[in-house]
Amino acid sequence: MSVIDKPTVDENTRSGKYELEVLNQVKDLIQPMSEDTKKHLNERFKDIARQPCPNPEEQSIADAIAGKTYSPEERKELALVNLINSFSQRAKLLQDTISTPQVAKLLSSRSRQTPLDRLKNKTLLAVKDSGQWKYPLWQFDPEEENGVVQGLPETIQSLNVSNLAKVSWLTRPNPRFDNHTPLEMLKKGEIKQVVNEAVGVGLAQ
Repeated sequence: MSVIDKPTVDENTRSGKYELEVLNQVKDLIQPMSEDTKKHLNERFKDIARQPCPNPEEQSIADAIAGKTYSPEERKELALVNLINSFSQRAKLLQDTISTPQVAKLLSSRSRQTPLDRLKNKTLLAVKDSGQWKYPLWQFDPEEENGVVQGLPETIQSLNVSNLAKVSWLTRPNPRFDNHTPLEMLKKGEIKQVVNEAVGVGLAQ
């Protein structure tokens, strides 16, 4: 690099400011996560950093799919952003959850089955996090005989995706339901419509 090409002090200062802003945003995203999740995320960061550059053929295929040419550094940046967003979304989905003992206490008069039995039978929904099952609170309904939102077990059993993906699908606005969530539709009594839509979710992925 020639003297003319060297970045000015202002450019260096600006670059350092942007890096600090990025680091602070990443810190804010990661802070609420559990220690086990942070460790797992750290390992994924290391995996991305160690990834070799793609060979010319792989690069060409990836560029054709993306419709744009990305440098290896840009690809790693995109991978990091996607990874952080995925973990951040997971943390949001698991914010309002309770543990297996808490569910057992909550449903003690509603079922002779343990929460883990009901989880295995797909009549309850939970996601494993840091070695513990976490059950979203929104699935419980004290007015229903089995203690959960009417139609939820049938919906859970019809979704051919991971438990985390089920949580996401159930609580995300869906254009097929006029941007109501499937959970809202179940609470309105539209069980058949939700179950029919759920059957096709795994097939579409």
